Amino acid sequence: MTAISRRTLLFVFLTCCFAMQVVIMRRTDAFPDIVLLVVVFSGIFLGGAEAVIVGLIAGFFRGCFSVGTMGLDIFLFPLLGAFSSALGRRVYRQDPVAQVLTVISALVILVVSHTAYLNILSGNSISVWSMFLRSWKALAATVIISPLFFAFSKRLLKIP
Repeated sequence: MTAISRRTLLFVFLTCCFAMQVVIMRRTDAFPDIVLLVVVFSGIFLGGAEAVIVGLIAGFFRGCFSVGTMGLDIFLFPLLGAFSSALGRRVYRQDPVAQVLTVISALVILVVSHTAYLNILSGNSISVWSMFLRSWKALAATVIISPLFFAFSKRLLKIP
């Protein structure tokens, strides 16, 4: 598969994941953050430059459907892509444990950043722990499906 066709397929896949997440997340509180998984996958398997581009697009789309976090998401998702790429270079990227630990790290950064950002904007003092407790089902689902999601994504994009 050429780089251009892989990139096109990746962005179609990201768009489909985003649409599915927007539709299904409104109906259940246990749906995994598959948009974040696409960004982390890009970082681990496609490299930093690709992950930053995917993260920028994912952050923009996610920010469009979030309340007041567009600026943060546009900054944070490319950062998470670069972060995942850096971790992916330091560990065996095919190892499901390394993939899960990378996803957990990205989720912690995401929840802490969103909580701090919204606390600053609203003047509230919502605890990070309460945010983890409120969204534990979605966080757990994201972590649990990540190795399967990555295996599917590798097969879809024909990555060895």
